[in-house]
Amino acid sequence: MIELYRKYIKNKIFNKMLLIYSSITIIAIFLLTAVFISYYVDNELQNELNIHSEVIFNIEKRFEEQDNISNSVINGINTQPKIIDEILKLTTSTYEEYLSYKLDNFSITNTKQLDLKYLLDTMLSNRNDVLAVVINDKNKEYKNEIVLNYDKWYDIKNDPEAVKYIRKITRPIKNVDTMYTIGYIDIYFDLKHLNKIVDNSNLKGNLIIVDENKHIIFTSSKELAQKDIDKVKEYGMKNSRNEFVHREEFKLKYPLINIKEDAQTGFKYGSIITEKDLGTSKMSSKILYISLICIILILFVTYTVISGYSNKLKKMMKGIEKIKDGDLDTRFNIEDEDDELDMIAIRIDEMSESLQYNINKNYIAEVKQKQAELNALQSQINPHFLYNTLEVIRMCALASKNREVAQMIYNLASMFRYSTYNNGSLVTLNDEIKHCKMYLDLCSTRYKGMLEYKIDIDNLYTQCLLPKFTLQPILENSINHGLKKDSYENVIKIELTCNESDIEILIKDNGHGISRDKLEYLRKDLEKNLQKTSSIGLMNINNRLKLKFGEIYGLGIDSEINEGTTVKIKIPILRDEVKNV
Repeated sequence: MIELYRKYIKNKIFNKMLLIYSSITIIAIFLLTAVFISYYVDNELQNELNIHSEVIFNIEKRFEEQDNISNSVINGINTQPKIIDEILKLTTSTYEEYLSYKLDNFSITNTKQLDLKYLLDTMLSNRNDVLAVVINDKNKEYKNEIVLNYDKWYDIKNDPEAVKYIRKITRPIKNVDTMYTIGYIDIYFDLKHLNKIVDNSNLKGNLIIVDENKHIIFTSSKELAQKDIDKVKEYGMKNSRNEFVHREEFKLKYPLINIKEDAQTGFKYGSIITEKDLGTSKMSSKILYISLICIILILFVTYTVISGYSNKLKKMMKGIEKIKDGDLDTRFNIEDEDDELDMIAIRIDEMSESLQYNINKNYIAEVKQKQAELNALQSQINPHFLYNTLEVIRMCALASKNREVAQMIYNLASMFRYSTYNNGSLVTLNDEIKHCKMYLDLCSTRYKGMLEYKIDIDNLYTQCLLPKFTLQPILENSINHGLKKDSYENVIKIELTCNESDIEILIKDNGHGISRDKLEYLRKDLEKNLQKTSSIGLMNINNRLKLKFGEIYGLGIDSEINEGTTVKIKIPILRDEVKNV
């Protein structure tokens, strides 16, 4: 089992899904089937019990009619003195004396007189279920019988089994004058007529009637098992008015037996219902077959759908393995996003294309970089030749005792060397200030007496890092656009302010200034972070600072006409990058 799990389930998500879904489906369908079958059986059983109740109700009505007829007969007898005399003669004399009494009465009147047989024939003539009337003395000993249905009566007497289908109603016969009981009358009813009530109903089970003496007087079927009859008799001896026997075990192996007692007659009605009587086994089998077919169909459809997804995932896994091995030309070529797997496949294709593009781009860039480095190495000869030539010129100026020209040549050579050699992307503020001093010295020599500069930088921040050529282009703009050619009071100041994490370098001049409209235009361009790759002016510096340090850093400008301009350079405090100038 463990081996099968490892082989088919452990690392296969769709097999797990199929197993879980199949288990849930099978359990759910079987539970629903069990609930439906239970509901169906209970419903059929309740319908059958309702039919039994209806049949019992009709039988009780028939018994009530029989009781009423019996009461009518005994009332008719008790109100006729001659019949009372006849019964008294019958119960107190021998049968021969009774016959002599009857002949004497007939010979005196020579006419048909009202007697017991005539009364019974008259009152019971329309009752074909009355078999006979038996007269007993006050000690309930048999004296005589008046048969109303000879064939059935003698057939029943000759057939002991038929006794079960007879109901006997006994009533006392009283002397009207003394109100003493002079005898008893037994009226026998044929209960086979109850079969008509059963036949006219849809009764499927069996019905047993037990009288007050615990004798079975009626069964709706002769094929009942004796153990079921004994069970009804056993529970019929109890006082329960309405009791279920084996109710919970009905669907297993026992029949359901419902005992109901008639309070008026004392009879107990036993309803015996088996699963065979209801015919629920066939229906239950059909429901089970249908459930099995549904399970098979659902599992087949589920397997087909999940197999499609599984095959799609296997294809994706093979493609991912190829990409892992470096084959970035692998594509799934999914056109429509039908599901999440298609979306993943499309995104993998896009990722592969992006990777391939970036790899090619970086490779080409690296090749170009190598080529540029090679070209730079090859072109280093020319700068060295230029440095040596400038140094020769400077030495000639010194030999001619022209120190001003010599200093200018030295500054120019140093600036040229600063712009040519740099192995790092960042330089120290100290190096950048040195470069700016050389540039300002050259400009001061050119504009002799017209330009003065001041640098106020705390030595604590001279080792802070910033991009190369951040300050010099701004100084160049101040001189080219702000210098007043007719004034000898032009001043450029370089100052620094700081907080906990940032520094702000201020380059101030007292030149012409910038008009309000042009100043707004410059500020908008700086805010939009326009890229001008062909220039290293303000926009270029602003763009480089934002790319290097983030959007919160860059340039800011304040200016007033004829008052001067201030350019603010905001950068973070950095000190640890390796640099060479």
